[in-house]
Amino acid sequence: MINTKRLVRRLMVSGIAAATVATGLVLGVAGPASADPVSDLVGVGSDTTQDVVNGAGDAIGLGVVGSWDAIDPNTKAQHAVITPKRGCSFNRPNGSGQGVTALRQSGNVAAAIAAPFADEVDLPEVGCIDFARSSSDPGTSQSNTGRWVYIPFALDAVGVASSHFGDATAANYNALSYDPTNAATGTGTLQRLYRDGQTVTINGTTYDPQCNATPCTGGATPIHLYIPQNGSGTRSFWLSKLGIGTVPAWLHDHMWTGTDYNGALVEEHDGTVLQNDPNGIAPFSIAQWVSQRNGHNDRRHGAHLHSLVNVGVTPNVTSNPLAGNFPTVETGGLNATFIIRREVFNVVEWKKVNVGNAAFDAKLYSVFGPGQGLCGKSSVILSYGFGLLNAAPLGHTCGAIVDSLRAFGTD
Repeated sequence: MINTKRLVRRLMVSGIAAATVATGLVLGVAGPASADPVSDLVGVGSDTTQDVVNGAGDAIGLGVVGSWDAIDPNTKAQHAVITPKRGCSFNRPNGSGQGVTALRQSGNVAAAIAAPFADEVDLPEVGCIDFARSSSDPGTSQSNTGRWVYIPFALDAVGVASSHFGDATAANYNALSYDPTNAATGTGTLQRLYRDGQTVTINGTTYDPQCNATPCTGGATPIHLYIPQNGSGTRSFWLSKLGIGTVPAWLHDHMWTGTDYNGALVEEHDGTVLQNDPNGIAPFSIAQWVSQRNGHNDRRHGAHLHSLVNVGVTPNVTSNPLAGNFPTVETGGLNATFIIRREVFNVVEWKKVNVGNAAFDAKLYSVFGPGQGLCGKSSVILSYGFGLLNAAPLGHTCGAIVDSLRAFGTD
């Protein structure tokens, strides 16, 4: 039966047989051809990791885990109602934050705590969601006694992308600088643009993030600074790395129309906004860019990555997003030492993956736990552009279940 959402396989657990599941297609399951699939473990959330979780699930083999994309992969509609299990219907969460919110709502968390996100009219019934994909860590919601736990899955990095490659503008963007030692006060040109809204001059060209006309006053060149949609884990991660709390007026999550910023919503890791705006730059997951270049759900639309100069060290060094001969060619995988890196996660209920707990769920643990299903698919993780956590480059290995990554103690 055909499904309009992306579906992922789950491993066979201890001889438990399951229906064969492929991306968008379910075989051997009775029911009308147009019906939604019925799966055991249901996941929602992050755009960043939706494809790699799909791929890793496919590689595992037989199973019934459904990992639902952040937006409808066919119509591109946001927040349409999905029915991933019998007796379950809810608005599709778009991004990490909304995915985690929906997971908590499915855990019967009071609406006053897990408040509905924008356009969420149909909330999930209890038990309808089993995990949420997240491209950011617990952040300020961290609690050593929290009900939920973020389980590390892979390594990612986030850089700047634009529509320029091999021209003078690309050379200037490759010279943007970043100070990793202090997001709030660092003097990198990227921070001065995004955090402070200041003009910066690179190779004789002055860029003004608060100017939209061409030319700007004083002859500056406009630069349009984009961030992904609200609820995006990449959005919150990017803002934190640039020392930004309240989003200032010069940052935009809707596209420039030629007269204002009332165009379509900016989806993370989708180059449409840059294709339509030669003055635009936006954060872009390097792993997602590599994954899309490798033929997985390519939606770059001509987006190209840029280097960042590390001004937090002396002498300054250029940090390239790719391990190949960048920027001459855009080959090679993720540079695992890029200046702005992060772990990506799957979020589940802590007690269900805590061995020895009365509520322990062996099936859930076998998918997300250390040395288990998803973590065993190294070649797939690399194919989708992400790095491995075998050596704990940011402090955790794949599948680690630790109190420091628990969250939402009030739940």
